[in-house]
Amino acid sequence: MNQKNERLRRVVKAALFAAMLCVLSPLSIPAGDVPFSLSLAAVYLCGAFQTPLYAAASTACYLVAGICGLPVFSNFSGGIGRLIGPTGGFLFSYPLTALAVALSVKLFGKRNVLSLSVGMTVGCLISYACGTLYYAFLGNVGIGAALAACVVPFIWFDVVKIVFCTVFGALAGKRMGL
Repeated sequence: MNQKNERLRRVVKAALFAAMLCVLSPLSIPAGDVPFSLSLAAVYLCGAFQTPLYAAASTACYLVAGICGLPVFSNFSGGIGRLIGPTGGFLFSYPLTALAVALSVKLFGKRNVLSLSVGMTVGCLISYACGTLYYAFLGNVGIGAALAACVVPFIWFDVVKIVFCTVFGALAGKRMGL
């Protein structure tokens, strides 16, 4: 396959992953300021199946769609207000999270359980750090209170997402010969 076709294939794949984010992210369960959402699972998969540059780009496209007002954020919301609201730090972390997963796959040279679980765990910690610090700053609350609101209730759900996405990514990668 020539270079032009490969680039087009990657751009189309990035667009499809951005679309997947737009479909999965609004599906959420309200839980105070920070809802239970499938968006991080979609971000993990963006990183698992794309190069680092395209993984970050597809999540950035998703953010731009939401900033423009499309209802792609949790609870079918959109607009710049979501980024400057209490959960904005989590949204800002998506390109970094996808990048962490993609870099882990690239570093290990293989899409397997080890590379995916390491990348997704690091990505989750990046998301927690960005989201919690942003929440604490905006809400003028201490780190302990921010952790209690943004991390503690979600750990179990995020572990389930990491396990599911790791297994799915490894099996799908093996099936597709990646």
